[in-house]
Amino acid sequence: MTRSSKQDEHSRRRYFDRMARVVERIDAEQDASPDLETISGWAGFSPYHFHRQFRALSGMPVQRFVQLSRLHRAGTKLAYQPRTRVTDAALDAGYEAPEAFTRAFRAWIGQTPSAFRAGPDWLAWQALSNTLQATRNRAMVETTAIDDVEIRVFASVHVAVMAHRGDMAKIGDTIRRFIDWRQSAGFVPPGSRTFNLFPTDPRTTPIEDHLVMLCASVPAWFAGDSPAGVRVDEIPGGRYAVLPITGPAMDLEESALWLYREWLPASGESLRDYPLFCERVRLYPQFSATEALTEMFLPLA
Repeated sequence: MTRSSKQDEHSRRRYFDRMARVVERIDAEQDASPDLETISGWAGFSPYHFHRQFRALSGMPVQRFVQLSRLHRAGTKLAYQPRTRVTDAALDAGYEAPEAFTRAFRAWIGQTPSAFRAGPDWLAWQALSNTLQATRNRAMVETTAIDDVEIRVFASVHVAVMAHRGDMAKIGDTIRRFIDWRQSAGFVPPGSRTFNLFPTDPRTTPIEDHLVMLCASVPAWFAGDSPAGVRVDEIPGGRYAVLPITGPAMDLEESALWLYREWLPASGESLRDYPLFCERVRLYPQFSATEALTEMFLPLA
């Protein structure tokens, strides 16, 4: 690489970093209603140009991204914390009036917040999540580096498992059942750790055969709960490559592919015969998007 091309790459990286800073601040301050001048100031850009700069990079106007981020956080709470009041979800999402929140939510999801809390339209929710994730990916150009991966010795964990087999657009119902079971059984964070195992590849496995295993760490004496569809298993100890992922981690597939495509060939490591899995160390939305942490584990020989 010539000196000129290195300077060009450095300039591009600085520009993308400034844009990423904006997304991080929006995620961190979802209970606020920043105007264009405030948002552009986070990146040190002129408000006269920033709205076009953000849309050119992400494909979405910045104020719409702010709105979708706030609605997604509120919807996540309503879906997975069903005791959340609509008024509290609206305030937490930066809406002073519940009526305005209800109008915006129904415009994107097709349900009122109360109806969504009672029985979510998962296809509409998945469409919103996919739109938001795609915009976030474009705005936050890949910054993962080989050095971000840590090789770690992991101690085996006894887990309770509820399996989801089939369409990933409907996994929300399984997650809700698993959360309800954990609460009734008393295996809730932070006393109980949260894992997801991925035995199949969603891009190559027929929808009806795709499998995701929702797991919670449990004491050694726990033997399962057949009526609830919960069995026990063991996540084996050993060496793992661990990739930290900050944020809501709505779609982990790109992070998984990065490990296989970039890290593994450069590492010289070989893989063990056990599925890829993740640990939800700090769960969203209990933690903000900038505080939430997921760790991806790739088993090594």
